[in-house]
Amino acid sequence: MGARLRQLAGQSFVYGLGGIVSKLVGIFLLPIYTKPEYVSQAGFGQVETVMAASSLASIVCQFGLTTAMFRFCWDHREPDSRRRTIRTAFTAVMVLSTIATLAGVVAIDPISSGLEVTRELALIGLAGLWVTIQYTIVTGIYRIEQRPTAFIVYSFINIAITIVLSIVLVIPLRMGAAGIMLGNFSGTYLTYFLLLYARRDMVGFTINWSLLRQMLVFSLPLMPSGVALWALNLADRVQVQRLTPGTQLERSAQLGTYSAANKIALGIMLIISAFQTAWIPFANLIIDDGDAKRTYRAVLTYWSMVMAWGVVAITALSTPYIHLTMNPDWFGAVPVVPLLMSGSVLYGAYYILNIGVNRSKRTKMTPLVTGSAAAVNIGLNFWMIPKWGILGAGWSTVAGFSVLVVLGWRNAQASYPVSYDFKRVLRVVALAVLFMVVLVELVPPVGIAGIGLRLLLVAIFPLALVVAGVVTPGERTKIIALARRIRSPQRGNKADLEEELEIERESEEAPL
Repeated sequence: MGARLRQLAGQSFVYGLGGIVSKLVGIFLLPIYTKPEYVSQAGFGQVETVMAASSLASIVCQFGLTTAMFRFCWDHREPDSRRRTIRTAFTAVMVLSTIATLAGVVAIDPISSGLEVTRELALIGLAGLWVTIQYTIVTGIYRIEQRPTAFIVYSFINIAITIVLSIVLVIPLRMGAAGIMLGNFSGTYLTYFLLLYARRDMVGFTINWSLLRQMLVFSLPLMPSGVALWALNLADRVQVQRLTPGTQLERSAQLGTYSAANKIALGIMLIISAFQTAWIPFANLIIDDGDAKRTYRAVLTYWSMVMAWGVVAITALSTPYIHLTMNPDWFGAVPVVPLLMSGSVLYGAYYILNIGVNRSKRTKMTPLVTGSAAAVNIGLNFWMIPKWGILGAGWSTVAGFSVLVVLGWRNAQASYPVSYDFKRVLRVVALAVLFMVVLVELVPPVGIAGIGLRLLLVAIFPLALVVAGVVTPGERTKIIALARRIRSPQRGNKADLEEELEIERESEEAPL
């Protein structure tokens, strides 16, 4: 168990390096992008609208075949079978995305009008849609092959190109919102062509029709589910733009503020995205069901502890960050950040709890689960956004993802029951909520005393987990053993070895 969890943590870290760098750069560039001389508040909101629409179109155009490619490659591990599976998915998705992009170009005027964005941004979004879909397929080869180092190399190439082009297009060239989008998608295009050359051994234009039919049986129920998950993650952007009281310019400005809150909340996604990238391959490679269920139980417990600490840390630091780096027009983002982070953490929990559905291949009920959660989120937005604006959208997000977690867990238990340690998980949640309320309502946003107290609360959160009994005696013993290894510059003599073995025995005997 310990070896498996270390493997998952290591792969999550490596896979997540690209996302960490990308999101951190995005967060630190936010004060530049939000300056009126570079990108207007309304323009920033339009970028978010186009990106959200592009994400939705990406889900529809793939027909769930990217997920099917992963699942069927684990069933067919021989080189020839794996190559046939990848090429079938690649060709089918290439055809579907090309048709969708061309259709979008023909209908560009109604699309831009419906989204309330400029024609220029809509066209850039269509170009980005095509390459984003293909990029996911090709980079997925490295995930299937369990080659995180190669995956991260190409991620860094993409990030480096994107950063340079975005800064040049937005600041010296003053291209505004279009510069943000062009910089983002240009990096993906250049990296995609490098990947096509590097993986020419696996990528090709051939389809095995029998295999494609089997993949579609698995993947088609995932498409409406993907649309529902999109609605949970991104439909609130559209609703904020349409339902917030005021003129169109005022609505776009509120969307800009909401988008800024989302950018900062994405700090928690540094961990979640990295984990999700590693989780599906890792979880499906455990062959024995007993080992798998014990591992899944442990992963949810430890993952909740890490996520809770991350949420507390970002809640503590986001308020002074916004107050010190952005003008007062953007201060409305402060109370929304913790809510959006909570939604993201619940989304990550769903990925863990839903693994039984992926393992058993019983996906038919998944659209009902995700659709119900999306309906709750969207329905609440119609009531809460007109009354409370972007704060109402944040609370609706938490409610929608809470429904997703509960229904997803019940659905997965029907086909692949796992005994999760929910008592400990709920104690972690309660403790994190308490810390967040104190940080938002009681601690000053800036000043030496305020920032110092915020850092102190972040530092003592792990101790609070111990005091609350969330960390077990066995886990405390292992943590002490790890600390001793870190402190000791030289290990290897007999006394040290006996000490470590004794600590390990004590930790194994301690109740979990």
